[in-house]
Amino acid sequence: MQKSLAKNSIYNIIYTVVNILFPFVTSIYVSRILLPVGVGKVSSAQNIASYFVTIAALGLPSYGVREFAKVRENEHEKNKIFTELLLLNVISTTLAVGGFFILVFANAAFSGEWALYGACGLAVFFNYLNIDWMYKGLEEYGYITGRSLLIKGLSLGALFLFVKTRQDYVLYALISSLATGGNYIFNVIHAKKFVRIEFSGIHLKKHIKPVLFIACIIFLSSIYNKIDVTMLNMMATDESVGYYAYALKTVNMVLTMANAVTAALLPRLSFYYENDRGGFYRLLDKGFQILCFMTLPLAVGMTLVASQTVEFLYGEAFGPAALTIQLMCPLILIKGFGDLFCYQLVYSTKSEKIILPAAASASVINIITNSALIPPLLQNGAVIASVFSELATNTIQFIYMKKKVRFSINGKALAEGLLSTVIMAACVCLLMQINLPNMVGLMVEVACGAIVYVAVNLMMKNAFMIEILEKVKVKLLHRA
Repeated sequence: MQKSLAKNSIYNIIYTVVNILFPFVTSIYVSRILLPVGVGKVSSAQNIASYFVTIAALGLPSYGVREFAKVRENEHEKNKIFTELLLLNVISTTLAVGGFFILVFANAAFSGEWALYGACGLAVFFNYLNIDWMYKGLEEYGYITGRSLLIKGLSLGALFLFVKTRQDYVLYALISSLATGGNYIFNVIHAKKFVRIEFSGIHLKKHIKPVLFIACIIFLSSIYNKIDVTMLNMMATDESVGYYAYALKTVNMVLTMANAVTAALLPRLSFYYENDRGGFYRLLDKGFQILCFMTLPLAVGMTLVASQTVEFLYGEAFGPAALTIQLMCPLILIKGFGDLFCYQLVYSTKSEKIILPAAASASVINIITNSALIPPLLQNGAVIASVFSELATNTIQFIYMKKKVRFSINGKALAEGLLSTVIMAACVCLLMQINLPNMVGLMVEVACGAIVYVAVNLMMKNAFMIEILEKVKVKLLHRA
């Protein structure tokens, strides 16, 4: 039975808000306890572990969602594919756990921080239980949201309870890994409601080639996404890693908000591409409208209030991260639109082959520009390198997909987004001239900017806004 896309979008918005609020609260607290050095140490260790998490995942987070979306109405096929992918996950995770252990615990360079790397390495081990792809393929966004609320609440309580001094950075890393593990444990317990393990008739071989191909793509992509922190750790200081990590966390909070609705589209796009091309193109256009409405004001707004945001969230010790955030804001647009046209569109149409040359090109660009820019510019050099590499990979994929899928860009939605963003930005800039106290000024600027933006879109009769208002009106009338 097909899930309601509207309900899934609402659940995903709630899930997204939680994912924004949780790092928002933890960042405010942790930044003042651990300071840039402690934050940098944890970020460096998590960065190393993340390479092995990517190996352990083996491309299943993308491949599994697509394959499950296709067979979710067939009980036998659903159980069979669950068993096959679960076995592949066990094999890949075992290899990743072994690799991480050899790198860290047999390497004298990590001897001073074995406890920290061990805590971060738990995230690799917990991948044995990672079946998130099943829930997303079945569009169980209600469960995903409820589970996330519970785990994040528990981990936040543990953070306040145990992380008290600068020396508690290992405990902070441990709590972060246990939060990941908690999600996966709930997944396994809850899975019997939807699937069961079925060994009869399974064929692992048919999955190996596409899964390994996607794994190579994701690993290459992870290089240009993760290499910034790795190279900063080698070529700069823990403080630079801390500034970069919190700038990235701030921008990712905004980016997550921008992709709140479109993130729920991949299973439906995969289903429509196989069964209803008209529905596929309508849904793709809807995703573009949403992105025009959300990413443009968020990117510009974050650029304008970056300094106030850093002071409010992290304190004066993280002041240098403000410029880093401003340089990183183009990623809100590049990754926002790229998520739809260069991730969801690519995977839903089985066009993964284009990602390999695109990711390889981006990785080369990223490593070269990092090598040139990190020594003189530190974390800001890493950001510039990241923007260039992300733009490169998305441009290559977009050009390819434009030829294959033949979708059209909604010029009206783009023009409305640009015009309303310019008017909003002018309003915020005027308010900034008043020089209100930092927290008050930030709240006034954000609130007034949002009101002006919504008002301008209402006057222009923005299609996405009108549709949302009509749905709310219908709901209210139905309840009345």
